[in-house]
Amino acid sequence: MSETIRPATIDDAPALGALHVACWREAYAGHLSAEFLARETPESSAERWVRTITRVVGEGGAPPLLAELDGALLGFAMGGPARLEKAPRDTELYALYTRASTHGSGLGQRLLDAAIGGRPAFLGVLDRNPRATAFYERNGFRFDGTTAILPEFENQIERRMVR
Repeated sequence: MSETIRPATIDDAPALGALHVACWREAYAGHLSAEFLARETPESSAERWVRTITRVVGEGGAPPLLAELDGALLGFAMGGPARLEKAPRDTELYALYTRASTHGSGLGQRLLDAAIGGRPAFLGVLDRNPRATAFYERNGFRFDGTTAILPEFENQIERRMVR
């Protein structure tokens, strides 16, 4: 039994979609409504991942990285060039999620290291996600005062962290 971190391919989209939805539901239960969390399905997420992987690879970028143990996906991360015109850093962490069963195992750290290493970077984190905030702070990220209200995410507040 060995864990691997590898680039995702189009063939991974169904499993990645299921993983993404499961991680969202675990991470945001109690913060977002059950109705909101139920709207996202593994199939709709998989369709988005097909488009994302196709676009990113077509542009010469890196696809998401998958953490896998004995054929089961446990987490994913994706980073790359900043998507904002006036970004505080050249590198952005787009996403990092792991299954709740892996919390405290170091998997999130391994994914972060594989996705962006120790480079100066920035990311957005929901205001009501203290576990993620603490993780990013341990990795040198600090809030820079930039916030956004996300209407498409039940008006959650996203705060920017930079290192």
